[in-house]
Amino acid sequence: MAVQFAVLASGSRGNSTLVRDRAAGLLIDVGIGPREVGQRLESVGSNWSEIAAAALTHTHADHVDSATFSELARRGIVFYCHEGHRAELVGKVGFQKLEEAALVRYYDDRPFMTTTGIRLEPIPLRHDGGPTYGFRIEVSAERRRRPVSIGYVADTGTWWESMADSLADVEVLGIEFNHDLDLQASSGRPQFLIRRNLSDDGHLSNAQAADLVRAVLERSRKNAIRHLVLLHLSEHCNEPDLAIHAARDATRCQDRDLEIHAARQSPLILTFGLIPGCGHPVSAACWHPAVVPEAGAPGRSIPADRQALDSSI
Repeated sequence: MAVQFAVLASGSRGNSTLVRDRAAGLLIDVGIGPREVGQRLESVGSNWSEIAAAALTHTHADHVDSATFSELARRGIVFYCHEGHRAELVGKVGFQKLEEAALVRYYDDRPFMTTTGIRLEPIPLRHDGGPTYGFRIEVSAERRRRPVSIGYVADTGTWWESMADSLADVEVLGIEFNHDLDLQASSGRPQFLIRRNLSDDGHLSNAQAADLVRAVLERSRKNAIRHLVLLHLSEHCNEPDLAIHAARDATRCQDRDLEIHAARQSPLILTFGLIPGCGHPVSAACWHPAVVPEAGAPGRSIPADRQALDSSI
């Protein structure tokens, strides 16, 4: 039985990620419209009818879409958010429809089980979007097998030791690699925006994210982490090669052999299966529409067409 992890969109033009166990799918964030969600689900072999729940990390506009809330309500899909999110969401018509249909569930800092059977452990983050969370996601693909685990941390301006503890020993590690410091400084953006992005309430730089990756690897078993997914790259203040280089340096310091992928606005598909009888995950990954190995670095993948990444304010 396969577990699918697919980044449908990543960046300031919208964020949404699919985690699917058997036929039950969970969306992390719904920052793109319902038609776009449907098209991207189909592009990764799924569809709206397989979505049973959605969970929100925070309330910035690139993570919430009122029309998609309405679609969740129309389809009877349960929506999980933090109670601190409600003040920002209650004015949205789509969220009102979710409340009217009694589909809103509130989480706190404690782990919880979604209606899909997927377990989420909230990870508190620091960001200027109000209460902001990442998740440790655990999916039991088969009974009596060790769950497939996924770490998902985007939109945070800093990190701390307990965050790294929460991400140890996952199979897939998704971390924000938002900007390169030199490109941020030379971007020509207003100084208040640069200061915001560099602050503890903004976004992780490549260097900060690489430090977090090192900390997680130090806490993890040798062969635990199979994939590192770089999230929320800035279109104007980062480049795929720079982010991947920083990530690779972090993994080399720990002598780890894992796949590195830079997520963007087009879908990235990672599908995980379990070896019968041993419970150890094996995986296959591909870009949509394509990936190519980087020269001189077997097994590491970068976007084949070098299209622009998502913008990040």
